[in-house]
Amino acid sequence: MTIASAISGIASAATSAVAGPAAAKGVKTAFDAILDELKKVGHQTPMERARDAVLKKHDLSEAQYQGLSTEQRTAIDKEIAEAVRKVAEAQMRPKRADGSYA
Repeated sequence: MTIASAISGIASAATSAVAGPAAAKGVKTAFDAILDELKKVGHQTPMERARDAVLKKHDLSEAQYQGLSTEQRTAIDKEIAEAVRKVAEAQMRPKRADGSYA
C-alpha cells in the first residue's frame, strides 16, 4: 500500500463518517452549504468580494443588478469602484508584524 492510497482511503472514510446518512440520501446539509459558500468566496479575488459586498449591502442579486435602470446602476457602480479602490489601497500598504496594515 502506498502512502497516497492510504491517505486517499483515510480521506474517503472521513468523508463518509462526516457526511453520514444525509449524504447517502443526497440531502445537502447546512455544513455542505457553508462549505460550498466558503469555496466560492475562496476562489474570488478581493475585488470580486468587494463588489459582492456592495451588492449584498443593497440586497441585490446579479440578475437584479442587471435589471436596474442606468442611473441606479451608475450609482451602484460608483460605490463598487470606491470599495475596490479601498481594497487595492489596503493591499498596497505594508503589513505590520501583527498582521494588520500600517
